[in-house]
Amino acid sequence: MIYFSPRSVPALRNYSIFERAQIVSNAASNMPFARKAFSNTLKVLLLIALFWSVLSVPGVAWKIVAIFALGLLYPLVLQPITLTLAVPYIPQAVQEYERSKSYAANEPGSENESSENQSSGNHGSGGGNDS
Repeated sequence: MIYFSPRSVPALRNYSIFERAQIVSNAASNMPFARKAFSNTLKVLLLIALFWSVLSVPGVAWKIVAIFALGLLYPLVLQPITLTLAVPYIPQAVQEYERSKSYAANEPGSENESSENQSSGNHGSGGGNDS
């Protein structure tokens, strides 16, 4: 199945757009070398075909407009390739993301820890010997 958006991947439906982007990026980086090479080769061939088609556009002004449009739209064209090839690695990337999120919540000096210290009365005062 070809996925055109991370929102359409069932494992990513419960996450925000920024979380989905991070998880897909992690999944893409977890792909083996052969799969990454295939993905990148496919993307380069697609980009060459798109920019080659600009040669047939008449007039310099229209070519500039076409190149500008391709520059803005190329992520929409290339994202399905990355997403579709990274789907098998998304469960592992979700586990890594959840692990890093739980670590960040329990990290010393985080907001959760500082609010726990304030509520328990630990304000870091010294021994109280003012002689």
